[in-house]
Amino acid sequence: MAKYKRAEALLEILNANGIDTIFINPGLDTTPVQTAILKYMSSGKRSPHLILNLDESVAMSAAHGNYMVTGKPQVVMVHAELGTLQVGGALHNAQWGRVPLLFLAGSPSETRRLTWMQQPYDQGSIVRNSVKWDHCIDSQENFFEVFQKAFQIACTEPTGPVYLTYPINYLGEEIEENPVFTAAPPGGLPFSGNDIEDLNRISQILLAAEQPLILTGFSGRYAQSVDKLVELAETLSVPVLAGPNRMNFPTTHPLCAGIEKGPSKRRNPYVTDADVVLVIDYDTPYVPAMEAPARDANILGIGVEPSTQGKLIWGRGLDLFIKADSREAIPALTDMIKAKITPAKRSFYGERFKQLEKVHKDRQKECHTLAMNVSNQKPISSDWLCKCINDTITEDTILVNHVISHFESIAEQIHRTKPGTLLSCPGGSISWALGASLGAKLAAPDKTVVSLVTDGGFIWGCPVATLWAARSHKAPFLSIIFDNQAYGAIRSIVSRNADGRLSDDIGLQVGVDITSPPDYSAVARACGGYGVTVENPVDILLALKEGLAQVHAGKAAVLDVKLGKE
Repeated sequence: MAKYKRAEALLEILNANGIDTIFINPGLDTTPVQTAILKYMSSGKRSPHLILNLDESVAMSAAHGNYMVTGKPQVVMVHAELGTLQVGGALHNAQWGRVPLLFLAGSPSETRRLTWMQQPYDQGSIVRNSVKWDHCIDSQENFFEVFQKAFQIACTEPTGPVYLTYPINYLGEEIEENPVFTAAPPGGLPFSGNDIEDLNRISQILLAAEQPLILTGFSGRYAQSVDKLVELAETLSVPVLAGPNRMNFPTTHPLCAGIEKGPSKRRNPYVTDADVVLVIDYDTPYVPAMEAPARDANILGIGVEPSTQGKLIWGRGLDLFIKADSREAIPALTDMIKAKITPAKRSFYGERFKQLEKVHKDRQKECHTLAMNVSNQKPISSDWLCKCINDTITEDTILVNHVISHFESIAEQIHRTKPGTLLSCPGGSISWALGASLGAKLAAPDKTVVSLVTDGGFIWGCPVATLWAARSHKAPFLSIIFDNQAYGAIRSIVSRNADGRLSDDIGLQVGVDITSPPDYSAVARACGGYGVTVENPVDILLALKEGLAQVHAGKAAVLDVKLGKE
């Protein structure tokens, strides 16, 4: 039987599993793959594209963003333990984002290496809390079976990262050719008889509810689920509160109860007033919202796991949970409800729809008035900035958001109506937005990608590495910095605990203000992009239009918008 390098076998496995891109930061252990791709390119054979990233965390974030657009599993390659450590919080984000990916790295060959505790060195322990499976490949194992198992684990619901390590020279060694390469089938979530019975119970509870609410977190990862959820909501005239990480439900729809916020000054009564809450594909956020349903509210769930990310929803168990694919469960539930609705109920739901429509219209007017009232405010208000963004982008623009302190303004002023046009990060590492925007643009080169990022997130996002990659790989996007010159979320807590005694002149001394910040727009220009700082509210619309024009002309662009410490 013919022999060839393991790196070439790996390319065939990746091809079979639909991998188009490898996000890489190279080292000695990646060179066999780079050499194999060069060989394939020379002979005209298909292989994944290599996307070079100058920082490992950008590679992981870019894979995350690419997955959110394509829905395909991803591959990230880094150098050994050093590259693994450098990925940092981006792996935490991929875990919380349920990103199915293979995270690959070489491992040291020193078999006698010990830790300070005089225990054998275990490279997998670096990431074990953040992956579904970690495994160090032994040279005696079946190469093909290991990688197919890795894909199957990563792609089985609940999806997530797996970590594979191997000896440094492992991929450069020869093996016997395996002529059969097949995709690893992901585990499905088929309906069972008990599921149908439980779904019927959910339909009855919703029909009997006085103030029901649907809360969905990531059902919008499937484009077809958006219209199906709209149909369910309209059948019951029930409001839908959408999680912030996907475009799950059109924000302009009369039944939209808004986008769930984290700690917020603006109360959302839909949650606290509900007597029944149906949570679909929902995870308790890394930074939970302030509101929770009443203790006697009935909490029902449909999704991939009842204890999401290892946490109970609102600190309590679900009263009823169905482990199911929401693409199947939502329309099945809708059909059950339609079959049970009486003429009296239909009339009642018609009146409830009118009431909810009025509430929605009134709230939209309030948000518009709020933005217009601060349109001349200096420093610039985030409400005015977000209204201007909404007026500038199109319905097809992919919005990549990881703003925390000013998220209320984004949720209330910027409308999203099409599946796949809102991507956000469910994890806690604020390094995500820039790399994710790069990955999203690579996945959708014909779409406009706009990144909303904090000043801290811009710094953590390795802007030099990301903007270089955007230029080199022809993936320009517009980055808008919500620059409050502070760690805003932390500043508000410190100020509150200090009874408001926190002034600007001591903010730096207590570690909450970024006094005399870097010129972020200059960073963009240094990387061959377009950069401008905006301090006057009357300049925002023009700056946004020019930034988008630069992106459409092929340049990455950065708008550094100076906001107040709201």
